[in-house]
Amino acid sequence: MANDRAKREVALMIKSVRQFYDCPVYVMCDQATQVFLARLPLGDVRCILGLEPERLTSKEKLVRHIVKENEFHSASIILTKMDIIETAVKECGDTFFLDADIVVLKNLDEDIDTSMELILSPHFHVEDKIAQNKKYGCINAGYLWTRSSEFAQAWRDIYLTKSSFYEQQGMIYLLEPFDAFLFNRTHNLGFWRFPKKWKSGVLSLEEPYINWHGVKSVHLHCDTNTYSHADPGLQRGYDLLKEIIWPHIPIKIREFFQSI
Repeated sequence: MANDRAKREVALMIKSVRQFYDCPVYVMCDQATQVFLARLPLGDVRCILGLEPERLTSKEKLVRHIVKENEFHSASIILTKMDIIETAVKECGDTFFLDADIVVLKNLDEDIDTSMELILSPHFHVEDKIAQNKKYGCINAGYLWTRSSEFAQAWRDIYLTKSSFYEQQGMIYLLEPFDAFLFNRTHNLGFWRFPKKWKSGVLSLEEPYINWHGVKSVHLHCDTNTYSHADPGLQRGYDLLKEIIWPHIPIKIREFFQSI
């Protein structure tokens, strides 16, 4: 999913996927993003205009009870995540969902067991594990594989009735109805894997030992427009994360991003 603010990041994600796959890519977006993506050499990209303001109105009624935890997440846009997965599974079968701020570095399907119905990505929090898992969930909502036509509705129900932090905290309940597996630490390396320190009110990130050669995908914001509406602390965290991860992204992918 991507609106105009995230259009460059979703283009980067798709470009990184194209290093390895020519499969259809489904994008839930607004018209500005659709036009932007159509101008780029990204292969088979199928846009669904579900993020136009008038189309989000009906979603907003369904998520009125969702607690607004911050200025960064939109509860109504999150609800379209299940819609795009549902469409992709219906039309193409097994589907890998990636948030727009994912960059793929290596082949992903070698870690997919197609006998499973669902594969999820743990956060692997590096600090305050119990507190972080209770608050934000032990499973990340931006990276998963499924072949189940029933998955999207199951997640939709959890989001609207059980989860205490948007769609993510309640994802643990997905282990009940589906044959599920977990991706290992080489997948979905993001903010939650980096120790954080505050000194005089200023955030810094520590870089733990990472075997970058083995990392298959990273989860980071590359365009400041994407998170300009976040609180200052989160903005700084995203800036620091990019400083660490960006040099490990292939130069051709970085050059593509800088050209758009």
